[in-house]
Amino acid sequence: MNHRRPDQCTPAALLLPLWLVGCAATTPPGGNASPAAAAPAHTAAAMAGKTRAMQSLPAPSAAEARLGLQLAHVGVTASGGLVDARFKVLDVGKVKALLANPANAPQLLASEAPPVMAPHHALRGARFSEGQIFYIMYPNTRSAIKPGVEVSVAMGDARLGPVKAE
Repeated sequence: MNHRRPDQCTPAALLLPLWLVGCAATTPPGGNASPAAAAPAHTAAAMAGKTRAMQSLPAPSAAEARLGLQLAHVGVTASGGLVDARFKVLDVGKVKALLANPANAPQLLASEAPPVMAPHHALRGARFSEGQIFYIMYPNTRSAIKPGVEVSVAMGDARLGPVKAE
């Protein structure tokens, strides 16, 4: 007979309690296990509101139409440690030409704060299609971007925005 010491557990024995708690937490009493049903109402409403806001963006400015890219959203997330910037592709050819040059990597600019640089791999392997909304997660170094601050995006000499960070 193979006996284990009390301090030795199999991975299955360690994961079983977590799995059981996860099943109990995500399956409501009626048995409907849809993610929308399991999400708190305030979270689902916030996600729905952001999705609607993304779909109903204002008409692109002249600069955005010239660049083929529209700044859709800037939000501070992860307890202030990250900035989520979302862009809508208006013209695939213009966007590819603009972002093909590494010197045009999008930087976030806020008043009286140093520019917030995108990670070097942010657009590596990116494929664009017309109408697509893509995002870049920026490290919010020294909390340069705060909710309510006007933020612009610089790509080489080109500028987008400003928009108010959420």
